[in-house]
Amino acid sequence: MVAPTGIYLTLAHFTDEEQVTSDYTGQQIYFRSIAERETDALTMHDYLWRWDTDWFWCSGAFGAQNRWLRRIWPRRWRRSDVFHRLVSYDEKIGLSRLLDRIKKVPGRERVIQDVEVPVHTLPEFLQWFDDEVGMRPVWLCPLRTTRSWPVYPLTPGDTYVNVGFWGTVEVPAGSPDGMVNRRIEQKVHQLGGHKSLYSEAFYDQETFEAMYGGQQLDAVRRRYDPEGRLSTLYEKAVRNS
Repeated sequence: MVAPTGIYLTLAHFTDEEQVTSDYTGQQIYFRSIAERETDALTMHDYLWRWDTDWFWCSGAFGAQNRWLRRIWPRRWRRSDVFHRLVSYDEKIGLSRLLDRIKKVPGRERVIQDVEVPVHTLPEFLQWFDDEVGMRPVWLCPLRTTRSWPVYPLTPGDTYVNVGFWGTVEVPAGSPDGMVNRRIEQKVHQLGGHKSLYSEAFYDQETFEAMYGGQQLDAVRRRYDPEGRLSTLYEKAVRNS
């Protein structure tokens, strides 16, 4: 979704027909091509990794989508793991914070999340997200599960939509830590959804354990780690300990 009125649906299928394939590891940018082309062809390898060269669309934060800079940016360094290291380096030296001070940006928060919401609540979530957060583009990927996972309890057979959004937003000066992320967590929880735990999480412990199978994980710990030598999921996902 590039805007509330701009949503592109991509459908893929295998083919043995010989045809010219696109290469998005060079000067072309995959996420832009969706709005520019009605059909496309990629090798299986390139299809699976089509997002990687530009970290979906986040490479723009490093200037890698500028056509002049892109020409001299080594192809081997246009990869998500390189961009991730650049983010880590920036956190150490504070270049982005310096630029924000120069531009008089009062504050900034990283909002890097993937959430699942039931398909019937997707319009409400997207409207709320656009009003309250305003990040674009947004990744939408429908999914169903055929089995039940106690620690990530989606209802088998029901349709959910994975919503991915990765970037930063401006916030007022002195805003509490994780203000925007906390609001997103509350909205997703209200709509009966869940979020992946690869990024930051701010749930209180009671809510977290109710949502992510705390009782089942406690039973596993009592059996396999009775002395509590390993960190709990809450400690790792929320407290980063």
